[in-house]
Amino acid sequence: MDILSPKERGVHLRLNKEAYGEELAKKVAKRLGTAKYRGWGLYHSHRDYCGLGIFLFDQLYTLGVVNDGYGPHPVLVTFEKEKDFVHWLAQENDQSMALYGENFNNQTITRLRLEWFLEESYSPVWNDYCHYLRTRK
Repeated sequence: MDILSPKERGVHLRLNKEAYGEELAKKVAKRLGTAKYRGWGLYHSHRDYCGLGIFLFDQLYTLGVVNDGYGPHPVLVTFEKEKDFVHWLAQENDQSMALYGENFNNQTITRLRLEWFLEESYSPVWNDYCHYLRTRK
């Protein structure tokens, strides 16, 4: 928290701190297991910095940075076993996830993004995510 500016600390305090929970984490893990291609997962795909993504990459559940729609690099967190990934994700929340990586609260993993990932129409394309957000209002 010491690395955050006063303005960022205020933003951090307003972020949702309700744990994602085991049910949501299990659904995300199951969805990751349905990978359509190597490198598929929960991420944004657009030019330049795309934030954080969650992947099942080389048999590892992985949280990493995405750039230009490609990732994870660098890798921030990995889990060999699904149960360990589920346990970790279940305890996380929007507030804690905003602190991962070098860019505070910039395209980080959120409950809303996790829910979008579970949708049949999920796509990493930025404009598709924006459309999803508009339909949720």
